[in-house]
This record gives sequence, structure tokens and C-alpha cells, in this order.
Amino acid sequence: MSQGVDHGNTPAAWTLTILALIGSTISGVALIAASAVLFWVGLAVVAVGCIAGQAMRMAGMGTATARR
Repeated sequence: MSQGVDHGNTPAAWTLTILALIGSTISGVALIAASAVLFWVGLAVVAVGCIAGQAMRMAGMGTATARR
């Protein structure tokens, strides 16, 4: 294996992953509970995760190859 392998273990990637997981869980619970408002709150959390991950990547907390 080469020494240059990067699996994307960065603060930006972990922030996006954790917020997407939390938002997906909220939306999944909302589907079971038949709550439209909670479903949209979960999707908003996922959107915030995407924005936060991108902002962190642009601030230099992502991988070097992702900052092109």
C-alpha cells in the first residue's frame, strides 16, 4: 500500500457525518411518529451539516486533495 492514502478522516468530514446521522435519525423517527414538522427539522439538520462541512473544508479543516 502506498503511504499517501487519505481516507478523509478530518474534522470537516466528521462534522458532516455526525450531523447527517443525527438529522436522518430525527427524520426517521418523525416518519414513524407521523410528524411532518419533525421530519423537516431532521432534513434541516442534514442541510446544516452539509453547510458546516463545506465551510470547515474551505477553512482548511478538510483534506488537502479536497481543497482544490
